[in-house]
Amino acid sequence: MDPIIKQVFTQKDYDEIMKLEHHTTKEFYQSTPVDDWVVKVTHKPQRFKTERMIYIVQLNHYKDDDLANDDMYWRAEPKKFFDGTPTLEQIWEALQKNLDYFNDVEEFHIKELNLTFDPEHPEFDS
Repeated sequence: MDPIIKQVFTQKDYDEIMKLEHHTTKEFYQSTPVDDWVVKVTHKPQRFKTERMIYIVQLNHYKDDDLANDDMYWRAEPKKFFDGTPTLEQIWEALQKNLDYFNDVEEFHIKELNLTFDPEHPEFDS
C-alpha cells in the first residue's frame, strides 16, 4: 500500500466519519490535504431505501473541485459502501485502487485483444 493513503486518511479521519454513523441527513467530510490529495466522504440516505445510509469515499485532487475534468475519471469512480460503516482497512483499500487508477498502474491495462480484422472480408457493411 502506498504510504500516501495512510497519510491522507488517518485514524483521526476515520473517527470523524464514525460520528456520522447514526445521522440520517446528507453530510460531507473532507480529510486534510496531503501532497495535493484529499479524501471526500459523503454519508447520505440510499436513493430507494431512504432508511439505509450509504458511505461514498472518493480520492480527489485537492485543487480540483471534482474529477469531472480528469481523463481518468471514468475509472477512478468513488467507492460506495451500502452495508454500514466501512472499516478503516476497507477505506484504505478503496483509496489505493483510486490512486492506482490515477497513476495508471500497469495491471489495469488490457494486455491483448482477441481481435482479427481481414480487410478482404469485413464483419460489417460500410
